Amino acid sequence: MKLNVTSLLLVLCVLCVAEKTECYRILATIATPSYSHQIPYRALWLELHKRGHKVVLVTPDPIPNINSPNFTQIDISHAYEIIGTLNFVQSRFNGQPWTQFIEEQLMAIGVNFVENIFNNTEFKKMYAPDSDAKFDILLTEYLYGPAAVGIAHRFNVPIIGLSSLGLASWAEHVLGGLVLPSHESTWEMEANTGTNLPFLKRVRNFVSFWRFLHFLYTELLPINQQLAEKYLGPLPPLIDIMKNKTSMVFINQAIAITPARPQLANAISFTSFHIQDKLPPLPKDLQEFVDSAKNGFIYFSLGSNAKSSTLPVKTQRVFCDVFATLPYRIVWKYEKDLPGKPDNVYSAKWLPQQTLLAHPNVKLFIYQGGLQSSEEAIHFGVPVLGFAIFADQDYQVGRMEALGVGKHLEIKTVTKEELKSSIIELITNKQYKERMINTRNIIKDRPYDIVKNLAWWTEYVIRTKGAPHLRSSIAFQPWYQRYDLDVIVFLTIVVFLIASSTLYLIAKLFVQLHRQITQSQKLKMN
Repeated sequence: MKLNVTSLLLVLCVLCVAEKTECYRILATIATPSYSHQIPYRALWLELHKRGHKVVLVTPDPIPNINSPNFTQIDISHAYEIIGTLNFVQSRFNGQPWTQFIEEQLMAIGVNFVENIFNNTEFKKMYAPDSDAKFDILLTEYLYGPAAVGIAHRFNVPIIGLSSLGLASWAEHVLGGLVLPSHESTWEMEANTGTNLPFLKRVRNFVSFWRFLHFLYTELLPINQQLAEKYLGPLPPLIDIMKNKTSMVFINQAIAITPARPQLANAISFTSFHIQDKLPPLPKDLQEFVDSAKNGFIYFSLGSNAKSSTLPVKTQRVFCDVFATLPYRIVWKYEKDLPGKPDNVYSAKWLPQQTLLAHPNVKLFIYQGGLQSSEEAIHFGVPVLGFAIFADQDYQVGRMEALGVGKHLEIKTVTKEELKSSIIELITNKQYKERMINTRNIIKDRPYDIVKNLAWWTEYVIRTKGAPHLRSSIAFQPWYQRYDLDVIVFLTIVVFLIASSTLYLIAKLFVQLHRQITQSQKLKMN
């Protein structure tokens, strides 16, 4: 009897000290049909589910092998049919800037991405007026589809914004952040940014960037407003919903490789969630190919959206001719049958990238500068040679070069000589490898588990009813007050009036003195 009482007391003590947990209802939507936009957050969805929360995920890339009543996935993978119509490589060779690409092509397509969410039969049932579905928070992508924030108004929940490639500047501006047209972190400006730029280049960046923001405010937002109201009915302005309901922003970018700058107080950066602990095996023939590479091998991939097979034939021949002269083997992600393939090249439509980068014989990663690929290269300590194609990739390859862990070349103009010399330099100069390993060690040196950290903040936002104390009050200031432009104009006018009045008085004084001197001279002559 005494033992039973003791056991009962022990159980009661455990129950008393156990952390109180609640089951929250979490809705997450990421509209962009690109694997690199989805995988950075998979670990977070799984962690939230593990903590006992009910998760509804709307995604073009459902997580496989999940069978749980508390984890619902709404498949919008047909959105890939839309993005397949874009030719990012051609846009690069046409010299089309990213901002122009958004205005002319991506904005309309981005609206279709978001419409795939609203138009999904299963999700329609959830947000229908007579639906009893309820949620505690919305986590949604902040890129170029702001119509999705209307969902937060429908369910009356706070928002956590998501960005898989660094926060878009228009979202930063809406939320009260600092926007710097010529700063390295402003990835929309591609290769035009940098430190100590010439005055005229900064003027060009200023005009180009603010014109781009004006376009997003006057074109992108109204179109998305119409889209959201088409499915949800009358809504407040989307920009007001973003300002009033965005509690936090989770940004996929490693601080160690990002140029330091002021950041929103409610923004949290993370990195490398998608890197796998258990890597998939290589196909047998590929395994033998890389295992027997006595001098090592080079891995070449332009990612999933930019395809090597769409490169101009002349550019493809530059790569093939150089590869044929190298003492290394080449593993090339090429989406078709590679014409004129050298004997030392292995090509395939799809390759297990992380497994290849983890192989002890890999010497170099030639890539397009995607953020997730950069994270993988750092994690596995592989130097990089970057050929940016679109979006943030100019920024990413520029950062790799600035960190001394790689080099970057322009794919439109690359020559055999510079390609070969860059490859040899990156492989034979051991400092690139050493700096890459040092960068990896810096990134891994952190005091907490970053997946659990984001999950905790998600719960915190719900517990604190949207954490309004974290939101920047600057977001609610008129644009001219945010940068004190009215003060600057006022002081400029005051200084101008004082200076012009002073100059006028001085000029008048000189004229008066001149007259007196002239008159006195005339009197003397008379």
